[in-house]
Amino acid sequence: MNNISTDELEQKIAAGEEIIDQYFDPESTRIGTKHLTTVRRSQKSISTPVNLPQNILQEIEEIASELNITPDAVIKMILRRALDEHYLAKSRKTLIV
Repeated sequence: MNNISTDELEQKIAAGEEIIDQYFDPESTRIGTKHLTTVRRSQKSISTPVNLPQNILQEIEEIASELNITPDAVIKMILRRALDEHYLAKSRKTLIV
């Protein structure tokens, strides 16, 4: 695994780079198995308001504290992973049909 500072990691996440397979070890971070992800190049960032229940926001803040990153970076990581899993599941359905 490559070493990277939290600042560099947050910059890569904010830029939309795929960092999971490069910087996280699935054996120790429990992120699951590696899978193909879509690569997105330098997209503009758009600010959008999201209303979250207090308990979810608290969980996000706890994860951010554990990882020493911002809650915003945690949300981006979670959304990216969820989208990748969606596309992976969708591609598996296409293969089965």
